[in-house]
Amino acid sequence: MTDKITTPRPAQGKRPQYFDDPNMDQMHAMIIALATEVSVLTDRFDTIERVLDEKGTVSRSDIENWQPDEKAWEERRDQREQLIRRLFRTVREARTTLEGQADQEANT
Repeated sequence: MTDKITTPRPAQGKRPQYFDDPNMDQMHAMIIALATEVSVLTDRFDTIERVLDEKGTVSRSDIENWQPDEKAWEERRDQREQLIRRLFRTVREARTTLEGQADQEANT
């Protein structure tokens, strides 16, 4: 018998609104949720690859019981930071542009 998959309970209360258009907030939340899933899958693949390198075979219990060492933690942290940088690159670029415009307006 397989375990029943449950989804997290929805948050109580009103969600914060960051954008003027609530649809943008929904899109933002979906992108963050997908990024989280990509990060989890990346870690899972990393585990499978490391177990295969160590043992030459892999089982579900090998995956579930494998514990990353310090080097693996650091590599995973770096991968997550790179993913976040790629996801928010356009936001950073827009912010830099706006800051540059604000600096120009302040100097005129």
